[in-house]
Amino acid sequence: MLVVLSLDYRSLVRFAPALYVMGLALLLSVFVLGRTVSGAKRWIHLGALTFQPSELFKLIFVVALAWVLTWRADEAPSRGTILASLALLGVPFLLMVRQPDLGTALVLVPVAVAVFIGVGVRLRVLGASALAGLAALPLAWHALKPYQQDRLLVYLDPFRDPLGTAYNVIQAKIAIGSGQLLGKGVSGATQSRLAFLPERHTDFIFAVFAEMWGFTGCLVLVVAYGLLVLRGFEIAASTRDPQGRVLALGVTAVFAAQILINLGMVTGLLPVVGIPLPLMSYGGSSMVAS
Repeated sequence: MLVVLSLDYRSLVRFAPALYVMGLALLLSVFVLGRTVSGAKRWIHLGALTFQPSELFKLIFVVALAWVLTWRADEAPSRGTILASLALLGVPFLLMVRQPDLGTALVLVPVAVAVFIGVGVRLRVLGASALAGLAALPLAWHALKPYQQDRLLVYLDPFRDPLGTAYNVIQAKIAIGSGQLLGKGVSGATQSRLAFLPERHTDFIFAVFAEMWGFTGCLVLVVAYGLLVLRGFEIAASTRDPQGRVLALGVTAVFAAQILINLGMVTGLLPVVGIPLPLMSYGGSSMVAS
């Protein structure tokens, strides 16, 4: 926090092109230097340390958006500026999907949309972009890995493969439901303590929390996240400097997108993607980025 406070965000925006190129280089280096863990190449091992470039790139992407969209502070974003921003999104999105790291790649999309709305991009333009994205969905389906296609099919039919692809979601729902109103406490959380729930320390940490502390604990946690996100949007709305506004909006959108996607995934409201819950899930790169 002290390091972040000591940096002038305008200096970060000034070096955005260099940071963006460095971020792309790190994403590309994963394919050469990265190790495969659970079928994905997302991490670079540096001795005893493990580093995930896609986590850092979320912040670099926000800084790059601030640089592009505030190039001319006195003018509204032009069509060329919007296309340049979409290009900044498209390249890392494809690299992350190839790792594969679909969860982090999907976070970039709502972040870009939130920033576009914040800088005054017309809803008609955003609607046209959304329609273009929907039209490309059949192509995107064929670009997905087989296990990612299975996750989408399981989302439509949760009991299609109860002992395979759907196992995590079913066990997460059991854990959340067994917490009831006040939870079972740390010692009574059988789903997590007896290892019925996979990935319980990372992506599915919310299910463990729900089993231990019940609906009451989950309500406190969700309210805390809500206050954090609302405060971020309040800061963005009250900031007069265009670069500061975009940075505040982008960083807050990163938090909001990760929280919504993770909670939706664990509760079965969204398909399963590999994405941590900010400030809760185990993971050094995610915690440092947050």
